[in-house]
Amino acid sequence: MFRNLGVTFEPTYEEKLWLYDPRSETGRKRLERMKELLRDVLPRLGGKALDVGCGMGISTLALEGLGFEVVGIDTQEELVKKAKEIARELGHKAEFNVMDARNLDFPDESFDLVAFLGNPLPHMSVYDFDSAVGEAFCVLKRGGVLVIEYADWVRLLHENYREVLVEEPFTSFHVGLDTLTGTVDRLFVNFEKGYLFRTRINVWAPWIVEFVLRKAGFDVKTHYRGTFSVVTVGTKRENI
Repeated sequence: MFRNLGVTFEPTYEEKLWLYDPRSETGRKRLERMKELLRDVLPRLGGKALDVGCGMGISTLALEGLGFEVVGIDTQEELVKKAKEIARELGHKAEFNVMDARNLDFPDESFDLVAFLGNPLPHMSVYDFDSAVGEAFCVLKRGGVLVIEYADWVRLLHENYREVLVEEPFTSFHVGLDTLTGTVDRLFVNFEKGYLFRTRINVWAPWIVEFVLRKAGFDVKTHYRGTFSVVTVGTKRENI
């Protein structure tokens, strides 16, 4: 009998800590790829940056490595604690705080860059994202930049995410698409350890991200970085 853990993302983190740890080989490679991506898409480097959904700090340390003074935030206290420990261990200066992107506790116009890196949007509804973008707009200086890295989930669903996939240590199955809420349910099974769980993923595509940014007051440019990987860059208008 398989244990049913319900609707959760937790096992994907617990079983794959090496994917999110800046000290692991995979984490170091992800950090370097993120730096390369940011060099390509950002109009300028340097200044003060806010890293939203920092996790264990890969994206935060990538920004620091590009010359930014960085504050990383996440809603998960345990991840923020680990990020602080890792940054100290590796000799980095980045700060980390537990904070909700929908309610930022920073002065207006205090950052040159706000970043959503590592595909955090599946965890956010369009309403949550709209609130977070509004907050980002407030804390960015005029001419400041908002950068969002995400997957084109509409294209993913059209191409292959409805198939059975092996995502070690899980096998995952498409369960359904809810077009009213804009979410996809997927069933993950760990056959070796005998448990299963569902994830509920918010579906995103570039036109949705661009609409939310333009509504908030950003000038927008989108870059495809691969078949499904997208980066949208918004610049806060100078004449507001």
